[in-house]
Amino acid sequence: MPVSKAPLLVSLGATVLNLVYVEPTSTSVMLSRHKLEDEGNVDSAEFKALKSKFGKLHGMSSLANLVALAATGYHGAKVAMLLPCPISLV
Repeated sequence: MPVSKAPLLVSLGATVLNLVYVEPTSTSVMLSRHKLEDEGNVDSAEFKALKSKFGKLHGMSSLANLVALAATGYHGAKVAMLLPCPISLV
């Protein structure tokens, strides 16, 4: 009985999305925010907008990592169920 490769594809997709788009964008926003913070512009509208955007991107990154972890764990559990159990539980 073959194991579906769909969970691994989901994991790969989430990881690539995080690697190619979310992480670089998040890092760019974070560095812009730190620059404004170092200049003392923490009360500006631009700083607040960057802070909000960074929070959203950081959340997306965490979600993508969680999806990848869950999909890989699901795939691993399915593969493990195919292995013969050397111990009789009965």
